[in-house]
Amino acid sequence: MKIADIMTPDPHVLTADQTVKDAAMLFFREGIDGAPVVNSSGELVGLFGKTQLYEAISRQGLDCLIEELMVRDVATMSPDDDISQWFDSRRGRTPVVQDSKVVGIVTKSDIMSNYNQEISNLTNELETVIASVYNAIVGTDTEARIVLFNDAAERIFDRKKEEVMGLPYSTLFPNSQLAQVLEKGKTVTIDKAEYNGKALICNMSPVKLHDETIGAVSVFQDVSDLDKISRELKYTRELQDWMDAIFEASYDYIFVTDAEGRVERVNQAYYRITGLKPEEIIGRTMDELVDKGFYDRSCTLEVLKTLKRVTLTQKIKTGRTVLVTGNPVFNDQGELTGVITNGRDITELNRLREEVNHVHGISQHYKSELFKIRGLSGCIAESKKMQEIVEMVLQVAKFDSIVLITGESGVGKEIIAHQIYVNSNRKDKDYIRINCAAIPESLLESELFGYEEGAFTGAKKGGKIGIFELASGGTLLLDEIGELPLNIQAKLLRVIQDNEVIRVGGTSPVKIDVRLIAATNRNLQEMVDNNEFREDLFYRLNVIPIRVPPLRERKEEIPTFIEHFLNMFNKKYGLNKRIDPRLIDSLMNYDWPGNIRELRNVIERAMVTSPESVISEIRWGGQDGQEYKFGTDSNIDLRKVVARVERDLIERALGRHGSTRKAADALGISQTTLCRKAKRYDIETS
Repeated sequence: MKIADIMTPDPHVLTADQTVKDAAMLFFREGIDGAPVVNSSGELVGLFGKTQLYEAISRQGLDCLIEELMVRDVATMSPDDDISQWFDSRRGRTPVVQDSKVVGIVTKSDIMSNYNQEISNLTNELETVIASVYNAIVGTDTEARIVLFNDAAERIFDRKKEEVMGLPYSTLFPNSQLAQVLEKGKTVTIDKAEYNGKALICNMSPVKLHDETIGAVSVFQDVSDLDKISRELKYTRELQDWMDAIFEASYDYIFVTDAEGRVERVNQAYYRITGLKPEEIIGRTMDELVDKGFYDRSCTLEVLKTLKRVTLTQKIKTGRTVLVTGNPVFNDQGELTGVITNGRDITELNRLREEVNHVHGISQHYKSELFKIRGLSGCIAESKKMQEIVEMVLQVAKFDSIVLITGESGVGKEIIAHQIYVNSNRKDKDYIRINCAAIPESLLESELFGYEEGAFTGAKKGGKIGIFELASGGTLLLDEIGELPLNIQAKLLRVIQDNEVIRVGGTSPVKIDVRLIAATNRNLQEMVDNNEFREDLFYRLNVIPIRVPPLRERKEEIPTFIEHFLNMFNKKYGLNKRIDPRLIDSLMNYDWPGNIRELRNVIERAMVTSPESVISEIRWGGQDGQEYKFGTDSNIDLRKVVARVERDLIERALGRHGSTRKAADALGISQTTLCRKAKRYDIETS
């Protein structure tokens, strides 16, 4: 036992510049008779105890400093020292020091309290052991009076412990040899006895302390049922022969473990179905076999947890898939004695099910992605920057390298990703887009990587394949990848490195072949510096970086976008409207913090709200109820009007909700966008 286990941690301490009076008050208040003396750094410099206190009272008075009387040469101990070292040196109050600082103190009372507790624990353990022994135990003192009577003795002698304690041993057995055992101090190995028609055998031994007999103990065993047991044994052997025959004749495999999950027996069908030899698994626990990869999971372990019948599919390391049903086995006392499982090979059936799941998953995903993919085949590139990006896209699309697309929200990152797909060698394969920020964190791992049946509460029967498996052979866009939690980032890194996924609740990796494109409106390098994004994952993704510039850096494209949106909404709503060229000039002077998405929304709002065929102004009602006007009037500065509206709305949202996250949610924008705009308008967000 270590000193750390018994010491009093963080003891009361004194300093050398305190007075003896201070020490006396501390001793009285805390009920102690000594304390370590430390310096300002908490390092031990001495010890002041009751001896020094008495010396001060008798000679110098209570106003003298502790420094004048303290013991400077102090024996100390470390928290890792063994308790025996304290006894070897016969220490008294001993400071415990670690790295020169006092961390505890050991006193005689600590030692005594610890040993009293140890003695109490040993006594309780001994009483528990004696009470649980199957054979009857009767103990006596030197006067042959009963002082010990365990539970088995109550059962065999049909007497309660309270009835016999203190009675002479002869009350139970008048003709026993106990007197000789007590007198001569020798053991009697077998002493036959009879009690109420029961045939008993008894072993009696003296109990000695320092070679002096202080009592005796008798251990009884009821042998009345031996003949009955012998007859039953023959029947049991015959029954065992029948069970062995049935066990080996089963077409399904049968697998038997004990209550600890240790494999005891398998039938001949087990090797035929699983490909595992019996000698590979018999005698080993299911925990060990799962850890070693023999199985992806264990039906037996589930039965041991639930104590109920369990049915599940199990993957064997040989590649087989087995449908397994496990049943608990209980004895007459309701105690679990083992688990019996039977299994049937469903490898081919499972393969067909996986194909059906894959096709169904692709179908369901395309239903939700169809409208997102439509209309993305075109790409407006009027500016030099965008033309360079298009050239880059056409070049890198032919290769399977990872592409990281960055840019502000609304600049068209999804369009660039789709252009990479439609110009790649995988354009005839699946194209799947997943928004990492739109899926709750609790579901993100299972959505990306899939899950096995029973992986968690509510898991679909048969499990579910994840997005990566759905996209295998094709292209996967991970949009808003900067929103991935760190734990998912680590798993994504492993998927990229190994080209394989492990489903939630699974152990067997699934190989995948995916062209990966990532997109984000966040600064990943800044996130890496702030420990919000894994550096190794950032470098894995940043193979081919493409930055899509904001609309304010390519304003020459605004007229083309306006024309595109006019045509789109005229066709969608059956209209025939156009915009006054002077309004286009005003729109080009605006910075468009929401980029192309914001421009699209403004055009759509103007087209559906304006009664005129030529739109010469745009009206927009703010959350404060005030109406703002954007028109061809040369005296109106659109940028200033929009900036005033944005500033007002952001200040109101921050004042009402108190945090940037809640304010951003209320305004329908991302937290990053809100912080960027607040910084632009010098709005305090702290």
